[in-house]
Amino acid sequence: MMLQERKLQDWLARLAENEEYAAHPLMGEFRALADDHLKLMRQLTKIAKISDRMQTDTRQIAQALHAASQTDPLTELPNRRHMVERLESELCRVGRSGGGFALIMLDIDHFKDVNDAFGHSAGDHVLVETASLLRRNLRGHDLCARWGGEEFLVLLPDADQIQAETVAEKLREIIARHPVVDHDRSIPVTLSLGVAARRQGWTADACIQAADDALYIAKRAGRNRWAAAA
Repeated sequence: MMLQERKLQDWLARLAENEEYAAHPLMGEFRALADDHLKLMRQLTKIAKISDRMQTDTRQIAQALHAASQTDPLTELPNRRHMVERLESELCRVGRSGGGFALIMLDIDHFKDVNDAFGHSAGDHVLVETASLLRRNLRGHDLCARWGGEEFLVLLPDADQIQAETVAEKLREIIARHPVVDHDRSIPVTLSLGVAARRQGWTADACIQAADDALYIAKRAGRNRWAAAA
């Protein structure tokens, strides 16, 4: 637009230098039309810039909405939707190239008692601190998601049952050694965990159910421990 505007202005200047054209009775009208054209070109330039900004803003809003739809607002961990999508992707990867993965379903022990004794804000703080410890003590390509309430689900790509059990014990020990401090009150936190490595033919739902079943085995056995899928 700016180049076209300069060309038009140069053309008008050259016409003005020519006495024959400068004295023509329609020259005034032509100049007025040229001025209107320049104004329209400038308006179009502004509209184009506004359109570019709107497209950029729209892309950013779409990205923010997508991220929000896949993130738990309290813990800032991936949410259940994100985990399901990632798990389906992992199943496709394993189907193409082989290998495996494992899941750890974990639950904060006696979380209702924490809310009852210390209040729901303290319970939220326990969830946030637990989520942070879990995230910091996993590999970069592992995924920890808030599954719902006080439950979390961990995906361990390229991990077998033994490796996943080692991770489960590591997470259990870390959480047990780090009570959450809330308003100068120390809140002990322990986990129950269920470990299940993916088996041939298992769907995403079957993998999740196996880890969930193992979690309840750990709970029935006394909590603050992990159990393997049957």
